[in-house]
Order: sequence, then structure tokens, then C-alpha cells
Amino acid sequence: MWGDIAIAFLLAFIVTFMATPYTIKIAHKVGAVDVPKDQRRMHKKAMPKFGGPAVILGFLVSVIYLLIVMSIENSINLFRNRTIWKKTVRNVFRNIDYFNYLYSR
Repeated sequence: MWGDIAIAFLLAFIVTFMATPYTIKIAHKVGAVDVPKDQRRMHKKAMPKFGGPAVILGFLVSVIYLLIVMSIENSINLFRNRTIWKKTVRNVFRNIDYFNYLYSR
């Protein structure tokens, strides 16, 4: 199990490391760049502000890897009880409707 966690960590690191240059290119195309305009800024050159998608991609890949490996090793049974998934989806949408109701006023 600890080996699988170590592999997931390394997988997340590698995916994030490989995806970061692409997100930098996307940030320049979209315009999500912090350009220093005065002396108060810390950076002296333009810095992209779009690193989140690379980190999220690395996290998702490692979680999917862990779910697949744990399912193969029978440590977790994702499809044992379908009512759990139905209840989870129903609660998520119920919370979304509730927050939409709160913020629509």
C-alpha cells in the first residue's frame, strides 16, 4: 500500500512538472500574466498566474491511479453499493441548489 502511495505521489509530481510549461503558454495566450508596473511589485519580469490547472491535473491523475490500483487489489470496492453514489450525487446537487438560492437574493 505504501508503495502505491509513493507511486501516486511521484506520478502527481511528474504530471504537474510536465504540465506546467503548457499552462504557462496558455497563461500568456489568455492574458493571465502579472506584469510589473511599478516599484512595489516583487517580480521584475512578467509572471504567469495560471498554475492551478497543472496542480489539479496532477492531483486528479494520482487519485485516479490510486482508485484503480485499490480496486484491482480489492482494498476498495467502488461499485459495491450504488445507493451511496446516488446519495452523494443527490446531496451535491442539493447543496448547489441551496447555495444558488442563497446568492440569488
